[in-house]
Amino acid sequence: MRVLTAVAFLAGAAWGQGGLGGVRSGVLFDAPARAVRVVEGVAGAAHLGEAVLGGVERAWVSPSGRAAVARVSSGWALVRGIGGEELEERELGYEVLAARWAAGGRQVAVVGGEWIEVWDLEGMEAVVRVELGEGREAASVAVNDQGELAVAWFDGSETVAEAWRQGQWEEVARVKGRGVVAMAGGRVALAGEGGVVVVENGEELWRAEAEGRAAPAGIEIAGKEVVAAYGGEAPALVVWPVEGGEARMIELEAAPERLERAVNGLLVLRLREREGEEIWVAEKRGGQWRAYFVPAGEVR
Repeated sequence: MRVLTAVAFLAGAAWGQGGLGGVRSGVLFDAPARAVRVVEGVAGAAHLGEAVLGGVERAWVSPSGRAAVARVSSGWALVRGIGGEELEERELGYEVLAARWAAGGRQVAVVGGEWIEVWDLEGMEAVVRVELGEGREAASVAVNDQGELAVAWFDGSETVAEAWRQGQWEEVARVKGRGVVAMAGGRVALAGEGGVVVVENGEELWRAEAEGRAAPAGIEIAGKEVVAAYGGEAPALVVWPVEGGEARMIELEAAPERLERAVNGLLVLRLREREGEEIWVAEKRGGQWRAYFVPAGEVR
């Protein structure tokens, strides 16, 4: 593991300290800038500001904003200490296809070409490794704060969610089409084409339809709610009480491409892959979910 001064990546203030009296509400990865950048202001009146981690080709930032699975100059690494005086970097040694952080930001599931690992941020070490196997695609992964892993396996027609607990796979649920999975404590939520199912400790709690919806872009268990993001001709967030009940729909101006936790309860709907693309986030404020456009601005 390497320890670097912040100058090795970029000299800048901690992202939590607003400049000129401003408010810094989080950080997001911005591909055109090849950097993890501060979100200046609050959702609805925010824009991307300075970079706090530069020279990054791709990154999945933790919900705390202080760590990331990132492709840096030396290759793929787990990096912590973003916005601080020192950065610690642990090389992963393989190409990363996807990553998903637990809500608490200590555990992260990392998908490689041959296996999935769960890394513990405190120890900067892999605590779980499972082989991908043949004939199964890991369409989505999730991990909880206890380091338990859930994977949505897609076989071309349906998705099976399995949880890796105590060294073995346990089937959790099935849905039609390509599915996405979320995990919080003992709860697992699986959304597919036209529906979602929530399971707790191996027992199905409830199942609901999402009529006319294609494969979802993502799903999260956000506090006492299950939030799924759908694209298509009528993009929307669909929100259910985590214990089950009537769904609420929030129409979106832009089709979501993901649903990932960010700092301060934000959910990321879209990030820029190239210049000209838009960044969208969702936030629950005043008891209501709303989506906001975040201008990229210029890197300082």
